[in-house]
Amino acid sequence: MKVLVVRYSAMGDVVLATSILEPLRAAHPDARIEWVTHPLYAPLLEGLPEIAAVHRLTKDGPDSVLAVAARLKARFDVAIDLQNKVRSAIVCRAAAPRRLTFHRRTPVQAIRSLLGSDPPLVRAHATQLYAETLASLGVAGPGPLRVSLSPRALGLAADALQGVEPPIVAIAPGARWATKRWPAERFAAVADALAGEGFRVVLAGGPGDRAAFEGFRAAARSRVAADLSILPLDALAAAIARVQLLVACDSGPVHLATAVGTPVLALFGPTSAARWGPPSPGRALSLELACAPCSNHGGDFCPEGHHRCLADLAPQAVISAAREMLRR
Repeated sequence: MKVLVVRYSAMGDVVLATSILEPLRAAHPDARIEWVTHPLYAPLLEGLPEIAAVHRLTKDGPDSVLAVAARLKARFDVAIDLQNKVRSAIVCRAAAPRRLTFHRRTPVQAIRSLLGSDPPLVRAHATQLYAETLASLGVAGPGPLRVSLSPRALGLAADALQGVEPPIVAIAPGARWATKRWPAERFAAVADALAGEGFRVVLAGGPGDRAAFEGFRAAARSRVAADLSILPLDALAAAIARVQLLVACDSGPVHLATAVGTPVLALFGPTSAARWGPPSPGRALSLELACAPCSNHGGDFCPEGHHRCLADLAPQAVISAAREMLRR
């Protein structure tokens, strides 16, 4: 059987979607599995033993949706659309006669979402929801998250952390949506406390987290031993694999840490820890307010106007949780 998986954004969702690989391979040992994703995320998948080929998808050019659909036309027995967008549907319809599509909402809920009503999905973890899409293929539940760490990625990570001796704590203060960000100065307070106990502090994230990094540096008294935002994603994952703990908002680095086996303390506010939280040895920390979760993915502003879900989360609570995890 030839299987095509389509999930091309966002980074955390692509990593979460790798949870289908192990159970899919177990159910179909001889299947050939290929994947369509964004070029930025392709290195995270290339080299995984379950994946025979990775196809890049861009908005235009030689890897546009129409070009990819033409190249993959009628090459597969089944296409698994874990993105459920127009571009993914075009590719899947061209690629295979049988299609399995991830549906986060019912048709009625989809219509309501267009009218501004999109209550957060909390009934199951994202990996379980993906697994349910593959139930007809014999997949009963999710497997572990997986990312590929190439020799190049491992080398770049080693270079970035050269001279930084363990124990190391990585801090990831950024997140795409404003409501998912804990204040950078509070991350700095956590870093200062742990640095005072002998931990080296490094910053983890990407170029889009620059403002959060600047806020962190302005508030922190402790020295930042390395800035990992200069690394490509697979090398960032390789670097996170070398630290003892990651402290982060609900963001992509949380899932990279899970995939490489690094404990992560993830701070949740408007989004659902039940859906997005890290498994053990990771931990999701939230205040569990009555108004939270209020969003599936976060947003630019708090619908209640107060943002207490993260504004009221004190640094000492995060420091205590981090210390507990580091003692394990």
